Amino acid sequence: MVDQRFHKSCRLLDSLAFERVFNNPDFRVSNKYFLILGYWSELDTARLGVIVAKKHIARATQRNRIKRQVREAFRTRKLALGSADLVVMARKGLQLVENSECRSYIHDLMEEIEKKKPSH
Repeated sequence: MVDQRFHKSCRLLDSLAFERVFNNPDFRVSNKYFLILGYWSELDTARLGVIVAKKHIARATQRNRIKRQVREAFRTRKLALGSADLVVMARKGLQLVENSECRSYIHDLMEEIEKKKPSH
């Protein structure tokens, strides 16, 4: 059985990791509700950082719900993403979207990332 837990090793934990992605992204994918910046790292696993700004989504419960949906989508697809460091940023209006629709938007973007994966 494949381990699909969201370990600490699968998270971008410090500002240096976030800065690396922001300053030199290898790819970017976006739709109406999300922007994902990514960096192909030397690690053997994908890592995730999630940013849901208070100015875009005012209520903490909604911000937390969105972060859960993003983490869940990442958790189930992290093996297919290779060694990407991803920063997912939520855009305005996402608090109005149902959970299933939110997951659908993020899954579509992760499929795009899988297509961009370098073959080495």
